[in-house]
Amino acid sequence: MKTSCYFDLKKIPLLFLFFFSLLIVKAQELKGVVLNEKTNEPIIGASVYFNNTSVGTTTNFDGEFYINLQQPINAPLVISFVGFETKIHNITHFDTKKTFKLREDVNTLEEVVLDSKDEWSRAFKLKQFRKEFLGRSAFANQCTILNEDALVLNFERDTKQLIASAKAPIIVKNEALDYIVKYDINDFYITYNMDVNASLDLEKVFRTVASVSYSGTTFFENIETKKHKRAIKNRKKAYIGSTLHFMRAVANNKLRQEKFKIFKGSYQVEPSNHIKTFKNDSLKVTEVHLSQKLNILCKGKQSAIESEVDRFIIDAYGNHSPIDKVLFGGFMANQRIGDVLPLDYGL
Repeated sequence: MKTSCYFDLKKIPLLFLFFFSLLIVKAQELKGVVLNEKTNEPIIGASVYFNNTSVGTTTNFDGEFYINLQQPINAPLVISFVGFETKIHNITHFDTKKTFKLREDVNTLEEVVLDSKDEWSRAFKLKQFRKEFLGRSAFANQCTILNEDALVLNFERDTKQLIASAKAPIIVKNEALDYIVKYDINDFYITYNMDVNASLDLEKVFRTVASVSYSGTTFFENIETKKHKRAIKNRKKAYIGSTLHFMRAVANNKLRQEKFKIFKGSYQVEPSNHIKTFKNDSLKVTEVHLSQKLNILCKGKQSAIESEVDRFIIDAYGNHSPIDKVLFGGFMANQRIGDVLPLDYGL
């Protein structure tokens, strides 16, 4: 017995694309539950997000969460809740439901004892923190820290450092870019070039910052104000010449198309001679080897890059790792929270 089938060829590509999209979404769905380690009870309203992105959610009444990803991401997953220790987990498989147990953070219950030798007023320390945490750009000036009371600031004269910590994630409203940014501080240090034995002239401190070092996890929440169209344009301005822009251009071999110029010292060079890329299809990342320290120019913005490892990797979002082994200078190094975009920007 013969059978016959009829296909409308015009519909096949559309049907194939539809089913393919379903498969991709299903493959990248992350499911899990967040529990109290001590009681095994669900934690309601815990934040679960991929670091430095707007990809995330909160747990429901059963402590469960669901996150859909459009493409693979190399950023670690962050699970946090006030009063509990933050857990950071690298996700390698999405096909199984994850269980995360958070431990109560005893440090949040302890009273913070400040150094009695700290002669700086809280108002002055807050001013210093804002400038180095938010930045000094036009966009940074439109940022407001909504919960400054959570900040613990202490100046240590012996180490010449202003040290910041926080009792809860710092919440920043960025009106220029239309984001609510939640930053969970791990470490924050401002180191000063100053004679600790001399009388302290606070007005000169602004010009004596030697270095700024900080680490933490970040989640971006999109908001739409009346000036959202302007914010979209501002995001584009912040993106041009940024670390994210550069990493994506490197991974996609589009440095020239994206208007990046590469210099060895003061001499312009061919990017491919000094920036070698290797596609790793199994991990869906691009491995990058830098021959040496290089200078970067993009539409008037000057930066520098140097790698302390033979190869670092860039994922589909433009996220690079290990993040602490790739060093930046100039414009890219000076970008602070007020100018930073989530890794999924524009995707």
